[in-house]
Amino acid sequence: MRITMKHNKIALLLLTSIIPLFANATTSQPLAPEVATAKTEKPLVTGKHSMIVTNNPWASKAAEQILSEGGNATDAAIAAAFVLGLTEPQSSGIGGGGYALSYNAKSKQVLAFDGREVAPSSATPEWFIDPKTSKPLNFESAMLSPLSVGVPGEVALFYKMHQQNGKLAWNKLLTPAITLARKGFPMSPRLYGLLQSDQDILKHNQQIAKVYFNAQGEVKTIGEKVTNIAYADTLQIIAKNPEEFYTGKIAHEIVETVNKSAHQKLMSAKDLSAYKVQVKEPVCSAYRDQYDICSVPPSSSGGVAVQELLGIYARNYAKTGESGFTDINWVYNFYEASKIAFADRNQYLADPDFVKQPIAGLLNNKYLDERAKLVNESAALVTPVAPGKPYGADPKYVADNSPKPHGTTSLSIVDKDGNAVTMTVTVEHQFGSHLFTNGFFLNNELTDFSLAPTNASGKAIANRVEAGKRPRSSIAPTMVFDKDHNLQVLTGSPGGSQIICYVAKNLIQILDFKKSAAEASSSPNLCAANTTPVLENGNSIISAQLDKLNMLGESVVRSDLVSGETNIIRTNDGWSGAADPRREGLAIGN
Repeated sequence: MRITMKHNKIALLLLTSIIPLFANATTSQPLAPEVATAKTEKPLVTGKHSMIVTNNPWASKAAEQILSEGGNATDAAIAAAFVLGLTEPQSSGIGGGGYALSYNAKSKQVLAFDGREVAPSSATPEWFIDPKTSKPLNFESAMLSPLSVGVPGEVALFYKMHQQNGKLAWNKLLTPAITLARKGFPMSPRLYGLLQSDQDILKHNQQIAKVYFNAQGEVKTIGEKVTNIAYADTLQIIAKNPEEFYTGKIAHEIVETVNKSAHQKLMSAKDLSAYKVQVKEPVCSAYRDQYDICSVPPSSSGGVAVQELLGIYARNYAKTGESGFTDINWVYNFYEASKIAFADRNQYLADPDFVKQPIAGLLNNKYLDERAKLVNESAALVTPVAPGKPYGADPKYVADNSPKPHGTTSLSIVDKDGNAVTMTVTVEHQFGSHLFTNGFFLNNELTDFSLAPTNASGKAIANRVEAGKRPRSSIAPTMVFDKDHNLQVLTGSPGGSQIICYVAKNLIQILDFKKSAAEASSSPNLCAANTTPVLENGNSIISAQLDKLNMLGESVVRSDLVSGETNIIRTNDGWSGAADPRREGLAIGN
């Protein structure tokens, strides 16, 4: 069965009120990665042979086209991601980077691809220290500074994935995005809302204004055609030779854009030409002795943190087979496990090329037993929870507790042969650094580092800035296998540090409570990133339980938790999938 998007006039024209850029953010809460826009429930889609779920309908259709032409899951994922850089420029693009998990059905091999941006060779631990005050810049100042731009990894990521697992010719994978960029696509409600929220910054850039604003200097209206000829021209070059992005005219103009804005040399041509994608073994662990959960390892903290959270949660909450949201104990144990997992993540996880990573120690059964015992049924843990002491940890580093947003998108694809890809790509905050060149935005990924190199006591923070280092991410594209090594679930999500909670919530809903892909993604988001617990606005499922939670000391606050979960689940007849109602995604089954 195949479901395609019908243009619903109401859905296209209706936007909920656009909240300010940092609405509901406090010093104790992660900043909102992107402003919230309309929420539209999405159908559950089934397919006997293949399944596509992305955060944008044009990207899903591009993936469908590639599969119909004989491409595999890797080919389709790359084509979709190039389209996402066009239709969701606020969230991802070739000026950013990301991570992917790839599954080869024939060999049953899972590979993790790290296409994270890196700090340029001129970077130092004092990168974000204001020389006038000797204090770190505030986040917004750092984000809008050229200091925030890391060497982009996305093009190299896609090319490495294609070299490893691709089937069709490389240039064919860029055709859907090139064609759409030249012909144009209708301004979507979400893109319109996000452009509106940042228009005072964006409209002054002539290149940006040419693409997204009309002659009157206003954001193009919903449904109005958006063309991006510069992006099409850039992709045309990459289609012929992806190395040109890192060594040719495009590389030169990236460097020039960053350095001209900074009025000093921050990035060099050598920084781009030296960029390398890392191909790694995934990080995997058992869940309830029924499943093996696999995700990407550091430099992203997401995979390890999700698995530690689930390990702690499973030790304290054994009930399965029914909805957890009507049971206050489910919610309570999720919050408590989140606090503990984030405490360890903030302390220990960073780029493994610079900081020793205690992954095995964090996911060790005895350590998880020990950490799970911290949860008290009658009194919530007071935040911040102290990190544990897993074996293999480097004791000289201290935690980075600073909240970080991400402008990010996600996709999951399974092809007719059972090959699969789940991928999350990003420019960090919405529209990244807001610097723009050759039709795409440059990331602000370096603000994913700690803005301060040390804590108040002068001890080094593991996630501090260093030349050639990859900033810690929370991205967590994830696959679940049964004990016979058969792929059962693919999921991932945007959402900043809260990605960890979104993915964990998804997995619990699917694996424990047997919810469908649509039910899992539409269920309320919640998180406690070693901070005050947060519950998503606009739902009533847990509202009746808030008093009980508050009595236990959780002091739950409401916020917009904008995920973009892309769930695919194996069924008896093939696959089922669903897009997140909080984004404009589309699931297509065949």
